Amino acid sequence: MLYSILSRSTIFTLMLLPVLGAPAPVFAQSDEAIEASRRVNIAGRQRMLSQRMSKAACFISSGVNVDLHFDMLSDSFSLFSASHDALRSGDVDIGLNAETNAVVLNALRTVDRRWQEFSPEVQAIISSGIGTQENTLAIGKSGLSVLRDMNSAVGIIARTYGDLLEDMPLIQSITIDLAGRQRMLTQKAAKEFCLIDSGIYAEVNRENLTETILNFSNTLDALINGLTGFVMAPPSEQVFDKLIEVETAWVAPYEVLARVADGDEITDEDRQLIAEQIDNVLTLMNQAVGMYELGP
Repeated sequence: MLYSILSRSTIFTLMLLPVLGAPAPVFAQSDEAIEASRRVNIAGRQRMLSQRMSKAACFISSGVNVDLHFDMLSDSFSLFSASHDALRSGDVDIGLNAETNAVVLNALRTVDRRWQEFSPEVQAIISSGIGTQENTLAIGKSGLSVLRDMNSAVGIIARTYGDLLEDMPLIQSITIDLAGRQRMLTQKAAKEFCLIDSGIYAEVNRENLTETILNFSNTLDALINGLTGFVMAPPSEQVFDKLIEVETAWVAPYEVLARVADGDEITDEDRQLIAEQIDNVLTLMNQAVGMYELGP
């Protein structure tokens, strides 16, 4: 179960922590720790945006809620670009100073190289207003590269600030990282659903979708209940209640996604449900991540 929740590097890092029963919630209090939590949150959101753009491009190509997904693609592109700059150079409006840690900056430079490959494909759809299967394939491939390198960068940021700040325990930064990753998994699942519907590597994407929804469900369970030595239990009743809201909202899209992953044909009702309800799960999960960032 752990390997479907946590990366190997995250497990190795957390195994170095003493396991003394369920970790007591410890909250960032200093300005530096609050900023570090925000940095992990925003970096984690970048993973989601990479898959949100890939999902939107696929739905545009498929003709599903085209205007909605065109706006989603354009907005996600702008937010990713602005957030990428903020993570490196700072942005007073969102409470980030310029990054000075050399290891973190190097990880962000790697993401920048991937972003330079990815962004022209997205801009082509934004400029033309037209999406094709060729666009979808190109964006899907380069989007996974952005996701992989951004995921590595988020892990580096979480570990770096967890090590540097005494009032930002490593298990707290890793938990924020995992909660933030849930946002990405909603968009990745919807993207894989769309690729199956479009007949693009359908069998491969059924396997990918099976893994994606399992990761989301297992991680949500760990966030709700805690995982001794690995995942911090909900630090407040408000966070617990919000995670239960996520769990409830996840039921309907999960049932559709699981059926499709198992080989069922996709109906018009399925398309509309995923297009509409997966973003409700995303919104609720984003609210939960914000609660972790702010503390009680």
